[in-house]
Amino acid sequence: MPGVMETSDPINIWLRSERPRAGRQPEHTRASIVRAALEIADEDGMEAVSIRRVASSIGSGAASLYRYVKSHDELVELMLDAISGEYELSTTKLGNASPRRVLLDLAQQGRRIMKKHPWSAPLLLSQPSLGPQSLAYLDHALAALRQTSLNAAAKLRTVAMLTAVTSAFVQNELSTVSRTTSDAAGRAVYVSKVLATGNYPALAAVMSEEQLSDNPDDVFHQIIGTYLDGAGLVDS
Repeated sequence: MPGVMETSDPINIWLRSERPRAGRQPEHTRASIVRAALEIADEDGMEAVSIRRVASSIGSGAASLYRYVKSHDELVELMLDAISGEYELSTTKLGNASPRRVLLDLAQQGRRIMKKHPWSAPLLLSQPSLGPQSLAYLDHALAALRQTSLNAAAKLRTVAMLTAVTSAFVQNELSTVSRTTSDAAGRAVYVSKVLATGNYPALAAVMSEEQLSDNPDDVFHQIIGTYLDGAGLVDS
């Protein structure tokens, strides 16, 4: 039906050649379409990304984009794979760094990428890409775990949880930044009144302790470090 995108498995995008074997040569590329979609998502959020708007931004008709992507899910798949290409996998040499150091570096890079593309954090949990850039990231992370005692399932789980922890942190971080000063002040007043009731002694005890650091970079490093400790990736 014209104007309605087909429903398809987004993985199918990687099974199709970008250039048709015969017929009219394509006027656009997947890369140009993805760049336009990323600009829209970064500026206005994922909900603003539509085939019509992407087509308009590259000077094309919406119907013509169906030659390149068959569904909105395929477009999201391309977008997620594109941002996976922003990892600098060569920055940490596998032969010269411990598994812990490699995964910590990947987590730090992931946090920067997710903050650059705020819409991506929840999607990386619900529908991770299996495109070439995403698989290169996964391969790099698994290669770092090659010499550990973890079995295959544990290695995959460790990498998946690294993404999950990073995504959760970024979503909380972005949510905190978006709150206004008045909202924060109101929450502080409410919490202080609730704690004063004595109904939540464990929470009150934690809140009364001196906080070592509220620097997001320090907190993130500590959280990822604690996770890696639990995964058995402790440097000697």
